[in-house]
Amino acid sequence: MQTDISVRALRMITGDTWSSSEIHKAQLEDPDNRPIKEKKLKSVDRPSWQEISPESPATKRYWALWDSLHLKDGVLYRKWENDYGSSCQWQLIFPKIRIQEVLQETYNRASGGHFGVMKTLRRIRERFYWDRLRADGRRDIVQRMSNLQSPKRT
Repeated sequence: MQTDISVRALRMITGDTWSSSEIHKAQLEDPDNRPIKEKKLKSVDRPSWQEISPESPATKRYWALWDSLHLKDGVLYRKWENDYGSSCQWQLIFPKIRIQEVLQETYNRASGGHFGVMKTLRRIRERFYWDRLRADGRRDIVQRMSNLQSPKRT
């Protein structure tokens, strides 16, 4: 796995120069990512349900993905394989504080091309993952599209 791919994708989308250490820190500051990341840093073994049950619903959903979550250079990724096992994507587990920025930038950039909700979401999902990505992305992108398409009143 090449960490640089997602870090470069983040830079291309947001124009930001986040380093792996900054992403690592942001993941630890995210209340939904932190419990899983801390446990991944300590052990490869999945924690018990009793350890996770007091956590947020989002953390519990990450726990359910335990076997597909991996650390590289201290950064948490999700390994996603298609149904046939013929394709693999490494998705950066994205901190909640930056989600709106990635959604906005992906939709607004020329590479997003205003292709619509599903194509924009597909572009995001190729590189990033967060709990409720599809719901967050769809809601935000639909809102942006309606703002672009509705006539401006003066």
